[in-house]
Amino acid sequence: MTPHAQLRRDGTELYYEMQMSIAQAALGTRTRIPTIEGEEEIEVRPGTQPGTEIRLRGRGVPHLRRPGSRGDLHVMVRVNVPTKLSKRQRQLLEDLAAESGEVVLTGGIFDRMKDAIG
Repeated sequence: MTPHAQLRRDGTELYYEMQMSIAQAALGTRTRIPTIEGEEEIEVRPGTQPGTEIRLRGRGVPHLRRPGSRGDLHVMVRVNVPTKLSKRQRQLLEDLAAESGEVVLTGGIFDRMKDAIG
């Protein structure tokens, strides 16, 4: 049997690493994931944390010794943190941090250098 391009198998259990943005994880989303029968739409709830496991019972590989019984499909959430931001994206994240009471570096490296020089 040829391995699936996106699903990893461990016995009757299947594993899929789902990539999503910070906004999708925070606000929730609906997305399509691969299964052994084809794609399926799932809902990701608002506030989903990196490393969360969404378990789809009975969506894994059939048991050989227990007809009608199947393993599970484990969807592992991976949140992508952007490495480059536009000025607007940076400002929006700074505003979110300020609203949440978080301490972050504000402005770009050149702004911080200007502040340090005085």
